[in-house]
Amino acid sequence: MNQSPLAQRQYTDKKTGEQKVMNSVTLKLTDGIDTFLGEITGERAVNCPKYDPQHVYRVQCSMVVREWNSQQTGEAMQATTIYIDKICLV
Repeated sequence: MNQSPLAQRQYTDKKTGEQKVMNSVTLKLTDGIDTFLGEITGERAVNCPKYDPQHVYRVQCSMVVREWNSQQTGEAMQATTIYIDKICLV
């Protein structure tokens, strides 16, 4: 439905201490019932073609759920990240 422009975020590699850049493109996806945000990262984001609303796409995604305890309340929290692994025209 929507595609963000290419975003570049700087981060520090925890193993080497090097400054690196992460490339990403965010897509708002729907199957007509469910809607979610998915992210394409790395070189795939740099080479990602612009979304064309005239076409129907098929995507393959992977989902990562991260848990932590809130520092403010001690309550268990969860964050879900959806990565787009493949995207193609139907």
